[in-house]
Amino acid sequence: MKRACVLVFAVLVAGLMGSGRLTGSGAEDELAAKPWLYEVVRHAYRWYIDEKDIDAVAKANEVVFWVRETKPKLDEGDQSRFGEVILPQFSLRFKVKRADYTIPELNVQVKTDTFKIVSVSGADAGGRAPEGFTEVKAGYAEMREHLFKTRALAAFPDGALMDRMRLAVRSEIVKEYADRKEAPPEGKQTVYFCSLSPVANEAWVFWETGKMLIRFASDIDLANPSVWEHEKLAVRTYHLDSKVVVSLDEVAGSNAFMTRNQAGRALFNCIVLGKKVELQPGVPVEAPK
Repeated sequence: MKRACVLVFAVLVAGLMGSGRLTGSGAEDELAAKPWLYEVVRHAYRWYIDEKDIDAVAKANEVVFWVRETKPKLDEGDQSRFGEVILPQFSLRFKVKRADYTIPELNVQVKTDTFKIVSVSGADAGGRAPEGFTEVKAGYAEMREHLFKTRALAAFPDGALMDRMRLAVRSEIVKEYADRKEAPPEGKQTVYFCSLSPVANEAWVFWETGKMLIRFASDIDLANPSVWEHEKLAVRTYHLDSKVVVSLDEVAGSNAFMTRNQAGRALFNCIVLGKKVELQPGVPVEAPK
């Protein structure tokens, strides 16, 4: 069943190489670019789509995307571009952003070379694209074998980025114990890094000893040193023994919890598809040179 599910997904994503094209200019062309939509679907499959969601799409013989550029009011000098992608068959809405602005007080330019996902939510999709959206349809037959072979494709931090992420994780561990007014654990600590997505500036890490998931996110590409030097990084931690619920309805209004389904996906991406890393004891918590 698992193999069949992966095959269906591979066929589904492969359609991005087939029919369906949006004609337009600027951001709309980028939002409809086949390689980019491919990565959006891959990201959705790994983090949001269930087997039951794929069944209906397999019967339809096509994948439907509704895309549009949005024009929010921006600060002077902010050249960022925004958009939305709805996958109506999966009831998913992705808000995306291509950042292009400067933080004067830090002398930092924030610029990404492609649209990145900034939020994901449910979408009450009907049978037609909402006003202002353009519909893009894609078949899903030709690239099945190729995508099946690359179903475990992954990209992990390395070099300076890995050094910075190691220190960031160690810092969170030290902070965790400082908040408890306890000494941090001795010895090596085992953590697992999930694969980095080309369409999302976020990284998940599972700390095995502490049974804790850590999510790093930023408006700036994670590989940009400015993220770490100026702490323009959002960090959220989830203790698996106390911050996991069946439904967020149980903790309405709180963003400190995650569902059992979300936790399972994060653990699968970190442990099964991820990279195991040992944090050595005695390493000071400071920014890499």
